[in-house]
Amino acid sequence: MIEKKIKFFLVALSILVSVSFLLWSNPIIFGDSDNDGIGDSLDNCPTNSNIGQKDFDVDKIGDICDSDDDNDEVLDALDFFDADPDDWADFDFDGVGTVKDTDDDNDGVLDIQDSDPNLPSEDIASKHLQDIQGCMEMSDGTSRLLCYSQFFGKVTYNEDTNAHALELAIALSKIGVLDDCHFVSHEIGHTAFKEKPDVITNLLGMDGTMCRGGYFHGVLASHFHNIKENGEPFPAEYNTICDDLIGSSNYQDCIHGLGHGLVHYFDEDLDSSLKLCHNMSFYQNRLCVKGVMMQYTDNVLTRDSVSKSVISNICDASKLEYLDYVECSMSVGTTLAFFSNHDYDEGSKICNIIENKSGRENCFEGLRLEINDSEKYEIEPLTENIREKFQPQFIESDSQIIDIRSPAQISNFEFISQIGIISFSIDAPNYVIMYIPREFIQSELLVTVNGQIPRELDITDNISEEVVMIKFVTSNEGIVLIIPL
Repeated sequence: MIEKKIKFFLVALSILVSVSFLLWSNPIIFGDSDNDGIGDSLDNCPTNSNIGQKDFDVDKIGDICDSDDDNDEVLDALDFFDADPDDWADFDFDGVGTVKDTDDDNDGVLDIQDSDPNLPSEDIASKHLQDIQGCMEMSDGTSRLLCYSQFFGKVTYNEDTNAHALELAIALSKIGVLDDCHFVSHEIGHTAFKEKPDVITNLLGMDGTMCRGGYFHGVLASHFHNIKENGEPFPAEYNTICDDLIGSSNYQDCIHGLGHGLVHYFDEDLDSSLKLCHNMSFYQNRLCVKGVMMQYTDNVLTRDSVSKSVISNICDASKLEYLDYVECSMSVGTTLAFFSNHDYDEGSKICNIIENKSGRENCFEGLRLEINDSEKYEIEPLTENIREKFQPQFIESDSQIIDIRSPAQISNFEFISQIGIISFSIDAPNYVIMYIPREFIQSELLVTVNGQIPRELDITDNISEEVVMIKFVTSNEGIVLIIPL
């Protein structure tokens, strides 16, 4: 009798446990938030569909929702090897982690023989790992960007070389934990100028492609901000501040940064900033205006936030010259790229509420170009020999300037005003773009390189009332002659 009772009790208990387990794990009764067929009570990631329930580090948190799969205290978003607790860094992006890589900085010297085997970006990231991860974990994009800005200001202050902070910013952008390094590179430039308040000292030797010139913008902005804060008169020679960089690829980045600096000085007195840009040569003016509009649109949208009224009226076609209006509305798109974490769909929703059709289309274009550029520069840095160099040629007997753009170096420039002949040397086959003031052109022109008409020759007189544009491609180095017919 006792044996029957015990047997009955065990069977009942078994049924009760089975029923309880079925009820407890049943996704219908007890919920299945991620609809993966596994009840929330048993699901190691109840809000993320993960039928396989993979859990590499066996911490009862599924890989799909575990922010640190290998428990090495480096978040997966930053960890190049999130299934390897012994390795996390690969700042030369060769697919081999620091532990296994025999030449971490790719300088041709094996780590075992190298006194400084790691890239500066890896050294700084390792030193400030908690700071970086603290910024990474911020869910709000604006707060995250401000956190990174403060962080990079601190890094710039503590590092001997400003380029090291920029290299880290580029690396974090490539990894994807920093939305875009252009904005934070402004802060690197600001901090650099505070330490050494001289424009050219901070720009010489720097790579203007790093974070697409943001460092240059920060340096120039700080320069003009200081002039205003110190009550100093506006510099009469403002347009020569970048002249020591003429002939290098950094010259145009400096002129563009000048536009940012003018807005820092004049605040939202847009007319004053634009007037000073307009007093420069044609291409200097376009670079300067682009900087003005980028800074201006960012200031307004940051202060007033985005609404239909603000976004539709920030660029006033009735008050701006045509090219300035185009640049302003394109800069709205550029600014929105940063506001939307470089998400085209999100940014285009805001562009779409602009009432002016032309302004709306320019906004789309500015948004698209900024996102494309932010993706391109991360693939392969541009070296000095292939970067375009803006090389203005000053006419001694006149206040006018002939602007020349080309990756090749221009030398021996001469303009014989009496007969309108232009000649110069080019040191390598490449494209050349020239902007010649109309007063220097009295007839049709013959363009030759070493006596031959160059490829893809295009002479355009409709881009501006001020200049005629000449574009061509040379097959060889040599002498360029432009002769009136």
